[in-house]
Amino acid sequence: MKFKYVTMIAAVCSWSLLSAVPASAAEATKVNLITGPFGTGSYVLGNALEQLSKKYSKTVEISSSETPGLVFNARKMDKEADLKKLTMMSFTTGINYLTTEGIKPFKKKYPSAKLISNYNLGSVWLATFDPEIRTAQDLIGKTIALGRPPQILWTVEPEQIINTGWGLKGKINVERLGTKQAAQALLDGSVDAAIIGGYADPISGTFSPSPQTVELVGSGKTLYHIPWGQEAVQKVIDNGISIKTLTVPAGAVAGMDKPTEVFFDAIAWVAYPEMDEQSAYEVTKLIIDQVEGFKEYHALGKLMSKGSLAHGWKAEDIHPGALRAYQEAGLIP
Repeated sequence: MKFKYVTMIAAVCSWSLLSAVPASAAEATKVNLITGPFGTGSYVLGNALEQLSKKYSKTVEISSSETPGLVFNARKMDKEADLKKLTMMSFTTGINYLTTEGIKPFKKKYPSAKLISNYNLGSVWLATFDPEIRTAQDLIGKTIALGRPPQILWTVEPEQIINTGWGLKGKINVERLGTKQAAQALLDGSVDAAIIGGYADPISGTFSPSPQTVELVGSGKTLYHIPWGQEAVQKVIDNGISIKTLTVPAGAVAGMDKPTEVFFDAIAWVAYPEMDEQSAYEVTKLIIDQVEGFKEYHALGKLMSKGSLAHGWKAEDIHPGALRAYQEAGLIP
């Protein structure tokens, strides 16, 4: 009897000690992240976020996984509503606009996602080897190559600027080839201009050219850059697409002899409002605290800085938990 009594007391004490341990200290909240195809910046930086959470966070553990792409991510989250509670996804403001408006490739309207953190700011424009082509008007009657039809940054948004911003719909022959194929077409001389670009940190002014841009620069030919222009970009913004104006500094890319007015689309980790505020807060705080660590995983991580993490977003479009983390860090008023 005495042995049983002692055993019971020990059990009660053990239970009391465990119940006194805060849940966050006992077990980290597990948050899923669906990224993009293997080898892309979205995939690599998503994996980096997973590793950083395992190294430095006691409150949140992130598990990233590959997906076919960012359009797929929105469709998956829509079909599996329970995912929204503890799942983030790689996304862009451009895709978010298409989902909320029910525009191709989406067949219905989706609710708006909320920012957790930017991880890249993608920017594109047109370039040519023809010194006679320097403005939008010079492209009338010419052929240009863009990305594939579903690509938001490399095709959908540039076409919006051509059609709405420049008002040149039907006056320029547009071929939707793919980013690599567009560069090759320009090298072959089968098109007059092609889409190029890269990724920017607007805070430091640092710019990292995309692979096909590097290929064109390395061709030995003189590359001429055609700006979209602030007025044209603003017309598209006024039409509802959430892009922002961006000035790429002179010298950022070979042949860019003066600042070039283009646009950027925020490539970000987002979540739906169904994710609880504390989980979003912990993830965002981790990103803010460890932002310098991303450069150890991918060259694009060098473009991440505290000031760029919420750049271009209105407070109402940021997840409440993430907003709290940014405000605590003094990054948003």
